[in-house]
Amino acid sequence: MKKLLLICAIATCGFSQAYAQLDEDDYGYFNHLSAGISLGTDGIGVELAAPMTYNFAVRTGINFFPKFKYSKNLNLKNNDGTVPGAFLTPEAELEGKLDKFDFKLLVDWYPFKTSSFHATAGFYIGGSKLVDIYNKAPFVKPEYYGSAGINLGNEDFTYAMFADNNGNVKAEVKVNSFKPYLGIGFGRAVPKGRIGVQFDLGVQFWGRPEVLGNMHYQNGGEGIVTRYEKIHQNWILNEKKDYQDLKDAVKTIEKIGVYPVLNIRINGRLF
Repeated sequence: MKKLLLICAIATCGFSQAYAQLDEDDYGYFNHLSAGISLGTDGIGVELAAPMTYNFAVRTGINFFPKFKYSKNLNLKNNDGTVPGAFLTPEAELEGKLDKFDFKLLVDWYPFKTSSFHATAGFYIGGSKLVDIYNKAPFVKPEYYGSAGINLGNEDFTYAMFADNNGNVKAEVKVNSFKPYLGIGFGRAVPKGRIGVQFDLGVQFWGRPEVLGNMHYQNGGEGIVTRYEKIHQNWILNEKKDYQDLKDAVKTIEKIGVYPVLNIRINGRLF
C-alpha cells in the first residue's frame, strides 16, 4: 500500500510539473515551442512559435483560404435585344475563384510584464494571384476562338476582352507577393499554461491590386494589339449596367492597397 501511494504521489508531481505555469524567468531563447491554429480574415492559419525572451516571440506558419467560387451571368445583348456579332452567344456565365496561400514570419513584442498585449511586425509571402476569373463555358463560336470576345468599349473605341484559342476568357486579380504586416493583439504565442488564446488585429500592405486579362484594343502607333495586361477601368465605355458594374468593380479593387487582418488563434505549448 505504501508503495502504491508513493507511485501515485510521484505521478501526481510529474503531472503537475508538466502542466505548470511558466513565469518570466522561464522564457529563454527558443527554449519552448508552441503550435497554433487560427481562423480569421487571412484565412485558416497553422503556425509554430518560440520565445526569444520574455518580451519577444517569433511565429512562422502558413495561411490559406478554402476554395471559394462566385458566379455571375453577363448579358451580352444590345439594348435592342440583338446579339452584338454572329460570333457570340446571348449570355456569358463568369466565375471567380479565390486563390490565396501565404507563408508568414512574424515577431511579437510584449512591452508590459503584467499584460499579454503585444505589437507585431513581419510579413506574409506567397503567390501574387488573388482571384481567378473565367467563363464556365465558351460563349464564342469555335471559328472565332482567339479573335473575338466581349466588347467593353463602344462603337468609336474598341476595347474587348478576347477569348483564347480554347474559347475561354480569363482574367485575374493580382497583388504583391511580398506583403509586410503590422498589428496589435492580446495573448501569448507561447502561452504560460499549456493552452492559450490569442487575438490579433492588423493590416497586410499588398500594394495596389491590378485586374489583368487578354485585352484587344487600338494602341496608337502599334495599331490593333491583343495581349495579356492590366484592364484599364477608364477605357470601359459600354453604358450597359453589367459593363458599368464591371468598371466599378475594377475601380474599387484598385483602391484596396491594404488588407485588414482580424483573427483568433488557439495555441498549445508543446514543451
